Formats: sequence, C-alpha cells, structure tokens
Amino acid sequence: MNAIRIHTRGQTLRRQRGISLIELMIGITIGLLLLTALASLYYANSLSRTEFVKSAEQVENGRYALEQIRREVELAGFFGAGSIARGATVAQPALCASDPAALGFSAAGMTVPLALSGYAPGVAAPCLPDLAATSEVLVVRRVSTTPVAAPAPGVPYLQVSACPQDTNSFVFDASAAAAFGLRTKACDAALPAALRQAVVRVFYLAGCDRCSNGGDGIPTLKMAELVGGAFQSRSVAQGVQDMHVQYGLDLDTNGSADCYVDDPAINNAAACAAVPGYDWTNALANWANVTTVRVSVLARTLKPSGGQSDNRSYDLGRAVASGPFNDGFKRHVYAQVARLVNVAGLREQ
Repeated sequence: MNAIRIHTRGQTLRRQRGISLIELMIGITIGLLLLTALASLYYANSLSRTEFVKSAEQVENGRYALEQIRREVELAGFFGAGSIARGATVAQPALCASDPAALGFSAAGMTVPLALSGYAPGVAAPCLPDLAATSEVLVVRRVSTTPVAAPAPGVPYLQVSACPQDTNSFVFDASAAAAFGLRTKACDAALPAALRQAVVRVFYLAGCDRCSNGGDGIPTLKMAELVGGAFQSRSVAQGVQDMHVQYGLDLDTNGSADCYVDDPAINNAAACAAVPGYDWTNALANWANVTTVRVSVLARTLKPSGGQSDNRSYDLGRAVASGPFNDGFKRHVYAQVARLVNVAGLREQ
C-alpha cells in the first residue's frame, strides 16, 4: 500500500517539474527567428508599398499633365459660336502681352490671334515666374466657353454678332457694357450676343513647385493664365522634368496634319515632303496651319529610391535624347496627340 503511494507521488512530482534552461533558450531562439522573419517581411512590404506609391504618383502626374494640356489644346482657337476665325487674318501677340489692345483681336481688320504658338528654350518671358532655362513654352489663346451676363471693368471680352444687320462681325473690348451692342440671330437689341472673356494660358516647366527660399527642387509643370490684366501662375503637375512639343501642320488645308516639326516658323521642306511646293517663307501662316500637337513629357518620382541608378536615356522626339541622369529617381515618358478642333474642324467643313 505504501509502495503504491510513493510511486503515485513520484509521478505527480515529475508532472509538476518546469522546463529546463536549455529548453528555454531553444524556445527563445525560435521566437527570435520568427520575429526576425516577420520584421523582415514587414520591412520588405513597407519598401514595396513606398515604391508603389512613388510609381503611382509618377504615373498620375505624367498623365494628368498631358490631360491638362490636351484639354486646352482642343479648345484653342475657340472665338465664339460665330466662328469668326473662318476667313479672318491671324496675328501673333507677344508672349507676355496683357493689354487688351495687344491680344491680337481687331474688328476693323477682321483679325484674331493665333490659336496656338510655341517657343523654344531660352525665350524671354518675364510673365512666367521660375521658368526653367531648358523649358519649351506652349501658349493657347481662345475665349471662355462660358458666357457672362455683364462685363467686369478692365476685363477683355469678345462679343460675336449673329445678326446680319450689325455693322461689325465682333467686338473685342475691356470697356463698359456700352461697348458691346451686337445682337443674336433675332436682331433684337434686348437680346445681346454672348460675352466671352479672353483666355490666354501658357504651359511651361519650372525647377521647383514651391520656389520661395531657394525652392523645393521638385521639377513642375506650371501654367500661367491672364487674369485681371496680369499673368498668374500655378502648378499643374509635380515631377514633370522635361517637355517637348511637336507641331502637326496641315499643308493642304484638309484638316489633317501632313507632318510634324519642332519649329513651324522655319523652312521644314526637307522634313515635310508630303505636300510638294508648299511655301515655307511665311512663318505666321505656318503657325496658322498647325492642326495637331504631339506632346511628350518626362515625369520622375518625387523622391529617390534606394539602390536605384537611372542610367537610361529618354526619347521625347528631339534629335538628342534626354539623360542619362545617373541618380536615384525613376522616370517614364508619356506622350499624347491633341487636335486643335476649332482649327482643323473649320478646314474639314
């Protein structure tokens, strides 16, 4: 009987015995290995997520930049519902012209400004703050697609007549309402034709987004807009490092581009042989024949990536490619063709 009790007590003591030091160390080692593996996995996922966010920002900025330019290009040359551009002569205002008399409209001479014009890097442009020395400049001119009920003082407006009894086809002025007396098709003085504000928008590149105190160093696509008699600039898309515009010229007036050139103002006979005999001596006429543009932008990430070395070159359509930059930023070229609907459409009709 006593032997049985002693044996049972021994078994109870063995069951209550704790783990040994060796077992504890093995358990801690396994736990540390698991924690290290989890930490490594978390770190790798964090890096992947960070790089994904950088790439997503780059893609979004590049595509957004093209979309904003495309929308403006498609509206270029809209001078009211009367299509006064048909048969009118064209003028090329100065890049930073802000006075209403210098914006290219003249009712007496039936003159309207170029719908679109471009400038090579190095152009003098005091109205474009922080303009990068290597930036091309693209200018879009039109009037607002939304008419106003009454003119604001000092703001230039275009009023196009639809009444055959009106003396002038259009009025362009920044005076009071008395200057705008043109009528609609009903020829009723109580039904004046629509007033549309003049719009001038200029796209260019700057070396910074926020440029005060030395700037933040983020290359940015910016747009300057004529507002209240002066140009106001704002950022459109960060990370846009380079931009190149090629101009599609319609040489046979059918509305379709026959060739693309970097500068319509010069003789491009060698590059544009599709329509023999075209006269390249009139630079203003060449610009007026631009019906499409091919815009290429080089967008980079806003922050560098560890271990990244960008040694590639990027073809934006120039004779010389951009890069290599040999830094830690990731880059991609985005390109799109935009059509000047208000110019090409009239030719198709």
